[in-house]
Amino acid sequence: MSGDDSSLKITPLARHQNLTARTAALLREAIVDGTLAPGMYLTIPRIAKLCGVSATPVREALIHLTEAGLVSIHPQGIRIATPSKPALAEAFEVRECIEGMTARLAALRRSDEQSEIIVKLASRSLEAADRGEAKEFRTLDAQFHLAIVDAARSGHLQRYARNALDLAQTLRNIRPARQGFKAAAAHLHVTIAEAIANQDPEGAEGAMRKHVHEVLEHILEENDPGGE
Repeated sequence: MSGDDSSLKITPLARHQNLTARTAALLREAIVDGTLAPGMYLTIPRIAKLCGVSATPVREALIHLTEAGLVSIHPQGIRIATPSKPALAEAFEVRECIEGMTARLAALRRSDEQSEIIVKLASRSLEAADRGEAKEFRTLDAQFHLAIVDAARSGHLQRYARNALDLAQTLRNIRPARQGFKAAAAHLHVTIAEAIANQDPEGAEGAMRKHVHEVLEHILEENDPGGE
C-alpha cells in the first residue's frame, strides 16, 4: 500500500483525557467497516496522523486490537488481519462457541423487553436481506447479535463476543467485485429469536451455532480468500 492517505476517511479525534480508549474505538471501527482494509500495512506515525493523536495512545490502543486479533504487530508498524481460509475457519469456530453460549444465556436471562427487541431485529434483518438491502441488513445484523450478547448479561462474554464478531467481519471485508449481496443464513435469526423468546436455551444455542456455521460455509463457497 502507498503512503497516500487522501482516500482514508478517518475523522481525527479531539483531545480527551482517555485518548487510548477513544483511539482504540476509532481504529476498531475503521478496521471492521473496511476503511482500513484487511492486509493493509500502516506505520505508527501514519496511524497517529490519521487519528490526530500522538504515537503513545496509538501504541496502547494497538495492544487491545492485537488481543482481539484485528491486527498483528510487525517491525515499525502493524498489519490489519488478513483473510485466508484457515483464518476464517478459526475466527468462526471461536464465534460459534461464544455466540452459542450467549444465545443459551440470553434465553435464560433475557427480560421481556430484551426479548421483544431481539424478535423485532430478527424480523427486520430478514426483511432487509430479502429486499437485498446490504447496508441496512449489516446494521440490523450487528444490532441483532449484540442485543443477544446484552441479554446474556455477562461482562466477560460481552467482551469476547465483541472481539469474535469484529474479527469475523474484518476477515469478510474482501469480496470479489462481481459478487452481489446475499445473506443466505438470515432466516435463522428468526429461529434464534423465537427460542430466546420461548426461554429455550438448547434451541437458542443450537440455532445460533447452526447460523454461524452456515455463514462460514457461504463465505467459503462464494469467496476465495486465499490459503488452504
